[in-house]
Amino acid sequence: MNNDPPLTNLLDSDNQETSIKTNDDRNDPLSASNILNDNDNPPLENRQNHHTGITNTLLLSVIAAISGTSFHFGYASGVLNAPQDVIEAFINETNYRREKTANMSQSIITLIFSLAVSIFAVGGMVGGLFGGYITNRLGRKGGMYLNNIISSIACILMFLSKPVYSYELLIIGRFLIGLACGYGTSVAPTYINEISPRNLRGTLGSSFQLGIVAMLCVSQAISLHAVLGSEDKWHYALGLPIVFSIIQVILLFFVPESPKYLLIKKNNLIDAEKG
Repeated sequence: MNNDPPLTNLLDSDNQETSIKTNDDRNDPLSASNILNDNDNPPLENRQNHHTGITNTLLLSVIAAISGTSFHFGYASGVLNAPQDVIEAFINETNYRREKTANMSQSIITLIFSLAVSIFAVGGMVGGLFGGYITNRLGRKGGMYLNNIISSIACILMFLSKPVYSYELLIIGRFLIGLACGYGTSVAPTYINEISPRNLRGTLGSSFQLGIVAMLCVSQAISLHAVLGSEDKWHYALGLPIVFSIIQVILLFFVPESPKYLLIKKNNLIDAEKG
């Protein structure tokens, strides 16, 4: 005759012991379960110290990110629309100064102007392709510093195209500004997303597109014939965006690097927490 207790009784006993232990743990403030629960629910005063709203530093960081990226993008996209006739006349005059021959055919002039306009998109494609590599290698702020060097060179070349009578400089400058804008569409949204609290990422992320639209409108106004779109001033309109680069370089000195980049790429926990 088997005197062993049934398996169901053993299971019931185990359940009773577990129930007793659980009840004891609830009454013991030093139990493991209570410690874990306390860690999962920090005191209210600690949770209130975690800032999830817009701070001055956060707002300044967003402005710094879009000033030298989306501002360039929007401005360069629309600045050549209004002064098309003036720039085509410049191309014709440049050819006459070089060749001392009859006027260039309208089809060639249109081709050169179209190349100056469309090569901006080619530069943007190239800049976008290398965006991830440069951002991970130099960091978010380091990438924007490099981007400002390229955009500044582009603005200088486009400005000099008229005094030296070289539409080649105009085309090269448009390519370089496209290169900077293409990379800017990668680094700036990445930086804004990584510095923003989770509840504000959508709102602050839209600031990049807002900067593009705003500067597109500004470029259309500045390039009017009555402003900077005349025969003597159109090159000032093309060189003006260097101001955006200067503003961004200055502002970047006062904003933190991306905490995600500092932690994952640089393994710098202290600076990441500070950022």
